[in-house]
Amino acid sequence: MHKSLSQAPRLIRVSTTRLDGGLVFGSTPKVIWEAFAIPDRQNRVAIGNYSMLVDHPDGKILVNTGPGDKTPIDISIAPVRSRSCLLRELRESDISPKDIAIVIQTHLHDEYAGGATHMTSSGRVVPTFSNARYIVQKADYLTASSPSERSKKLYRSDDFLPLEETNQLELIEGSAEIAKGVFVESAPGPTPGHQVVKIEQGEDTFVFLGSLAATSMHIKPSVNMTFDWDPDATLESKRSVFSNALLANAYLAPLGGDEWVRAKDAISSIETNSSGEMTVLSPKKVAALAAAG
Repeated sequence: MHKSLSQAPRLIRVSTTRLDGGLVFGSTPKVIWEAFAIPDRQNRVAIGNYSMLVDHPDGKILVNTGPGDKTPIDISIAPVRSRSCLLRELRESDISPKDIAIVIQTHLHDEYAGGATHMTSSGRVVPTFSNARYIVQKADYLTASSPSERSKKLYRSDDFLPLEETNQLELIEGSAEIAKGVFVESAPGPTPGHQVVKIEQGEDTFVFLGSLAATSMHIKPSVNMTFDWDPDATLESKRSVFSNALLANAYLAPLGGDEWVRAKDAISSIETNSSGEMTVLSPKKVAALAAAG
């Protein structure tokens, strides 16, 4: 079931990109994936990119800053259909950039971390959130600082170097508690230092997946985007994250939408066949099984 809790962390859609279905679903045949994402005439599917805002006693926490507005993204990588203004979304909730105490980046791809900095009227690039600690995995920082030929178009140094200059960048290694009830957990695969964010809030647990699952179909461990740095690592991270989420009866997001979804409900769209392999059921089949049951 989808969950809309009054106290749940807020999901903010910061951009929508139209990507080739083959890039999004990798080796998964189109006849399977088109049940989860309807392609346009150019075989592109719309993928939403989300930030998460957490109200915390220690101050407001923002997870992922979106593409920002420094310059347009290279359209050969991610043709942007639309961008929302994260800062405008925050202002409409009476939140100033100075109110953000902690920024956590699940990774440093520009589409997710471009808003960490912004360009002033004088042309200087400075931190967007002047009072915030910026939390990044060291492995991702090292990769972004010296990207490979394959990944260099996915990173921009001015997304993170200005944070070093102001001593706001905090590099961590592995899993850690960032604030009371706020945890980062290493989940490499999409990038070397990709991490998910877990929020323990009262009796509820929320897990923000970053780039681990672009759509509900990506819950299946073997379904990954071709952008992934290491598909095998992504597979193992999914198994670990989703197993722990089931044990905690947690909510997951984003799964291609702006709602929190209970892990057991999200993963109920996966069945095990006679060979012991997990197979994703189409939404139509899930509905049919529910009606039959």
